[in-house]
Amino acid sequence: MKGNLSKLQNEKGLAANMNRNLKIRIINNKDDLVEGTFCYSLFEDAIFNSDLLNELISDSECFFNNNEYDEEVADVLSWLVKCVNQCFLSNGEKNDLYFIKNYSAEMESKWNDYWEPKIKKLLEKNIMSSKSSS
Repeated sequence: MKGNLSKLQNEKGLAANMNRNLKIRIINNKDDLVEGTFCYSLFEDAIFNSDLLNELISDSECFFNNNEYDEEVADVLSWLVKCVNQCFLSNGEKNDLYFIKNYSAEMESKWNDYWEPKIKKLLEKNIMSSKSSS
């Protein structure tokens, strides 16, 4: 019986640690000076790294599936949507010095039709779950 309790406590500790690590990885995107994040790639290197974006979305889904609504994580995702949209707007402006080095119309279309709606749906789902648990 003691072994089962110890195992359960270890599993809870591992889950809490995983959640902390996921949250840190998500929040690190708001600091565009943290190398290896989607935001660093887009803002500092001017490269839209779809692999890092997919990883960020996956981390966010996993985090929200295993936790109550978290305002800090939600704020990062809302901020991200605004910033990426601004990057695409700036990229299209001839007088703007910012441009996405690996830009393609297909990438922008995928952002508008797939990634952005996926993030917004994730946010809406979690906002609704926080209201229903109140």
